[in-house]
Amino acid sequence: MATAYGIRPVLPIAATQPPGEATRLDSFRGALAAELLVRLALADADSALAEALDRWELSLFQNEPFRSEQLRAALSALLGETWALRAAVLLETEPSARAALHAEMTALAGGDTGSAAVADAARRVVVEVLQHGDRPALLRELDEELLGVRSRRSLHVVA
Repeated sequence: MATAYGIRPVLPIAATQPPGEATRLDSFRGALAAELLVRLALADADSALAEALDRWELSLFQNEPFRSEQLRAALSALLGETWALRAAVLLETEPSARAALHAEMTALAGGDTGSAAVADAARRVVVEVLQHGDRPALLRELDEELLGVRSRRSLHVVA
């Protein structure tokens, strides 16, 4: 005989739909989503990654200024104190694009409201970190590139 579990209250955010249109995943994004789903388990051993994922997810459902605060916290947890610089190096290979992204990230770090491009960059950083699989090693690689010790191959660019 089946037992009724009853209705229990949940946080309101559990029923909130993110803004924007629903989309279907193409074959590339479907494969990427499957890969990322498996890699979410990395957060069990990396509390900074877990914090970043929580903050990034919360940013999807919030309005300003709370959205930008969550993005700042997520990026800081993922990439450390120099997150604006590391994010620009991680995501962009073209010097002018790096400089533009760094300027936007620096503005966010300084307390400005994040643009749609900044929110998208935060999503891309989350994806890159998960795809890499070793956040501390990724940070060392980014720092070595910034210091000119070695040049990293360009990482996956996720649309």
